[in-house]
Amino acid sequence: MDWVENLNQAIGYIEKNLTGDIDYNEIAKITVCPVSLFQRFFVLATGISVSEYIRRRRLSRAADDLLKTDAKIIDIAFKYQYESPDAFGTAFKRLYGITPSLAKKTPLKRYDRIYFTLTITHIKGDSDMILVNVDKYRYYDPLFEGVRIILSAMGEKYSPEYILGVSGSVFKIAGGCPSRPTCVSDYMYADFFKMWGYEIQGYPCVGEDGSDKTNEMIEAVKKHIDNGKPALVWHAFTTEEWDVVCGYDNDTKQFIGRGTHKGREDYHRESWDRAKTSSVHGFGAVLVNRKIGEFNEREAEINSLKNAIAHARKTLTEGQQDFEYEGIEFYRKWAEDYSKTGKERSLADSYCYDTYSSVRRAAVKYLRELANKYAPDFRDNLEYAATSFEKEADELAKAKPLISWDSPWGIDEARSEQLAPILSVAAGYYEKGIEYLEKLLQQL
Repeated sequence: MDWVENLNQAIGYIEKNLTGDIDYNEIAKITVCPVSLFQRFFVLATGISVSEYIRRRRLSRAADDLLKTDAKIIDIAFKYQYESPDAFGTAFKRLYGITPSLAKKTPLKRYDRIYFTLTITHIKGDSDMILVNVDKYRYYDPLFEGVRIILSAMGEKYSPEYILGVSGSVFKIAGGCPSRPTCVSDYMYADFFKMWGYEIQGYPCVGEDGSDKTNEMIEAVKKHIDNGKPALVWHAFTTEEWDVVCGYDNDTKQFIGRGTHKGREDYHRESWDRAKTSSVHGFGAVLVNRKIGEFNEREAEINSLKNAIAHARKTLTEGQQDFEYEGIEFYRKWAEDYSKTGKERSLADSYCYDTYSSVRRAAVKYLRELANKYAPDFRDNLEYAATSFEKEADELAKAKPLISWDSPWGIDEARSEQLAPILSVAAGYYEKGIEYLEKLLQQL
């Protein structure tokens, strides 16, 4: 425990000197280890360098000063060890996406002091290795919840709702095919990880020449887990989805981990070559490695709102098929279809319903999280949008016994008679939420 206490004393030293010089040799004395060793440990433990931690803490303190005091920007710049207001402004905008002058009116994300504790990160036996405390699926999302869990395991401190929010999945509505929640995504997993600044590496089950690469994929995933990192593996536990693998067992030849509906509370197990049995794609594993770039919060937030509006307002063009409806147009058609006789509850209806009714709850929390960050002039429309989506989610909850995966199959006219008006009212709330987002972007 002395080592942990020394680490926290070193952080305490940094905190006391955010407005002065920070001597790395003093940190070495406190931790009783070479500076280079402390720096390597810090990166492994936090995902960022010591210098980046100091930069974020100084700028976070500066943001508080800008918002809560009448101090001039030039004085705050010098207070936190910047050589000039221009250097301060450049660093501030790189972290927060806005200038220091705008920060005088806008509460921004805090980068709080870290504390080190001693925790168990994995359990390794003679034949198995399991990463512990890997987060569970909190929303029924076939792509970005798995991505979110990986990001959280890599040290990103954002809320589940925030990560799903900037992915755009929280605003989607489409149907006609079970794959629609993925097909209408703003990003695929590779681009999304890169947006957060991470390197990734793919290990497909099938080579370009058609050869079986499953064993190579399995060994790469096992090595990744040995290094303390969970992996995304296609079709590992659930059917035709990306799942989070956070352990393996050599004796049983199984992967251990989580999926949308398997392993939500306790880890699930399946044969580690299950990925190659997928009938949809030859995907294998995606391994997320070191962070090499910065995540631009403001840009990602604005893009999520722009993409939400573009998706909602999309209309079917000539030559497209019925299953390609999306946004408000799909929502209205969905309600209309159930208002007619002979409508059968399909697999796509249930899968899409379970996804959208779940993630819309995340949209509400995401928008309210943004409302706490943006200037007061923007908060009203963010809150109005959140309230509209909350009413939509409440309405969709009424449809659960009628259209969810556990609802009766087949044609049921009594069911349709109840379901059609629920979907129609939900569509109205959804459109109203989009209208408030449009007003917000006009302000911005």
